[in-house]
Amino acid sequence: MEETTLHTEILETHAEVEHTWPHVPSMQWETVWWPIKNTTVTLLLFMVLVVVVSVMANRALQKKQSRLKDAFLNIIGFLEKYIVDSFADKAFARSFFPLIVGVFFIILFGNLFGLMIDWLAFAFDGSHIEEYMRPIHSDLNTTLVLGLITVVVFLGISAKYVGTVKTVKGYICNFSGHSIVEKCINVFVGWLHLIGVPATVASLSLRLFGNIFAGMVLISVISFLGATMTEALGIYKSGTFLSLPFWFFEIFVAFIQAAVFAGLMIAYFGQSKEDSH
Repeated sequence: MEETTLHTEILETHAEVEHTWPHVPSMQWETVWWPIKNTTVTLLLFMVLVVVVSVMANRALQKKQSRLKDAFLNIIGFLEKYIVDSFADKAFARSFFPLIVGVFFIILFGNLFGLMIDWLAFAFDGSHIEEYMRPIHSDLNTTLVLGLITVVVFLGISAKYVGTVKTVKGYICNFSGHSIVEKCINVFVGWLHLIGVPATVASLSLRLFGNIFAGMVLISVISFLGATMTEALGIYKSGTFLSLPFWFFEIFVAFIQAAVFAGLMIAYFGQSKEDSH
């Protein structure tokens, strides 16, 4: 009986100690209800919002006059002009326009939706929302998929426009050159490009993941420290609002990360169209 009571007290103490620390998620998903993960919950809700917004945009486009229609067309027109100017090939740009713009919006609004989750966790303290949901791109698996899609597409572009044999040869055995020294150098450069393929996946995925994950942890820690400080002073947990400047800064980071990822996609796709090996 005494051992059971002691064990219960230890568990309660352990729970209290865990509660006194901010929620810092793992680098990958966390299980909510097996086999459902917290990233899956967020992704499903985000997909529902995407469907709702898509239906609203489709209805707005069918109207003759609509502010939403004008805004949507202006944004799409600006992005199309930017991508066409970047590729300097209208047909090629339009063929990959849906993919690039789609990834841009997924990253942008996915990050903003993640910030909404953080804000809900602050507003409903004690609800443990952050344990059931997490920003989509704070999961390394999600960003890894985006990186793999980008690399697979630019390899496919290279195979289509340069040729499959020439692409493989450029990576493995590029013996082009007038002298033996030049041929050896080109072979070595081809191997460097081959190493650069998985390095590109890692670079794209880790850059996006690192920025979003770090921002989420930063907001969580600042909110915890502010709340703990003001609670100790008897001002409830108003110190949570100390994280607001960081929260607004993360809105800027959300846009920058989406723009950087889309810009890198444009650069990789444009480069793969040319015979760079």
